[in-house]
Amino acid sequence: MNLSQLTAKTITINKKFKNWKKWDIKVRFIDLVEEIGELANAILTDQKAKGNKPGWQKDGLKDSLCDILYDLLIIADQQNIDLEKEYLKMLRNLQIRIKNEEFA
Repeated sequence: MNLSQLTAKTITINKKFKNWKKWDIKVRFIDLVEEIGELANAILTDQKAKGNKPGWQKDGLKDSLCDILYDLLIIADQQNIDLEKEYLKMLRNLQIRIKNEEFA
């Protein structure tokens, strides 16, 4: 499944929530920040900088990354951004910058 297909599936599932229309970009962004905080917690736990239940670390990392991707896909859709197209463009630009040795 490519990113466009994942986006379409995500939008379909998102619309099954009763209050999905109330989640404008501001609310979605706040949720994204919360999910990033959960990712930070999962990384700290995984790196043994913070204690937690055994076995939670990897599941926490996976869940947090997926939750962040979900929010990013919905935000991109709300803003009419073709994330697959824009991401590929960014990768091409990054390759050029690497070739030009912008990152020393």
